Amino acid sequence: MSGSIEVERHESVALITLRNEAKKNALDPTMLDALVAALARLPAEGARAVVLTGAGDFFSSGYDISALPSGAAPSGNPMGPALAAISDGPLPVVAALNGPAIGGGCELAATCDLRVAHDTVTLTMPPVRLGLVYSPTGLRRFVALCGMSRTRELFLTAQPVPAARALAWGLVDRVVARNEVAATATALATEIARGAPLAISGTRRALELLQPTIDPAALNELTHLMHTAWTSADAAEARTAFRDKRKPHFKGR
Repeated sequence: MSGSIEVERHESVALITLRNEAKKNALDPTMLDALVAALARLPAEGARAVVLTGAGDFFSSGYDISALPSGAAPSGNPMGPALAAISDGPLPVVAALNGPAIGGGCELAATCDLRVAHDTVTLTMPPVRLGLVYSPTGLRRFVALCGMSRTRELFLTAQPVPAARALAWGLVDRVVARNEVAATATALATEIARGAPLAISGTRRALELLQPTIDPAALNELTHLMHTAWTSADAAEARTAFRDKRKPHFKGR
């Protein structure tokens, strides 16, 4: 059964809630398509800013692994359109991290303009535990947020980063009490919405353009690395272990 999103309006701020609680708000194609559609229509409905959160006790456990193809590597990042709808869309988005953000859920939060978390939230990027090389655009975004050294720690150890450390790293912007996350995120979004719309969208676009670009030759090499990892025996073992709910046994091939 697919997950869904719920959209509510609070004056100039729209609240979008990821709903797939049986899978800890794992992101499936139906949810991501609905998120893209919502972000596209909200400006015409009068929204000036968005708060993005998860249902229950998780923000998101990442892209739904069961929705990934079992054969050849995907031709593109399945989360790409949703991430672009946030980063390139006209509305600023504040992530209200009501619980852990893992993998694609962590990148979804990182793509938002600001992030509010409570003190027991953790952020985790586990692709190496799944035998995968993460997308270069995603890696670049984390480097821009918290620097190369901390991105290395985040991705190479695959260990959860607690909220307090994430705040020091720049992965989150505010850490508040659990019952204050939604209100704080909404207050930030409301404050942003008071700005001139063209100035807000122009500033957001300028900040995106200031991110370093990836050299075409490097991008080709990165694409090759991703494909090699995806088609490896280790990646197949990781997917099997996930389905069997056991630890994978990697052999380096």
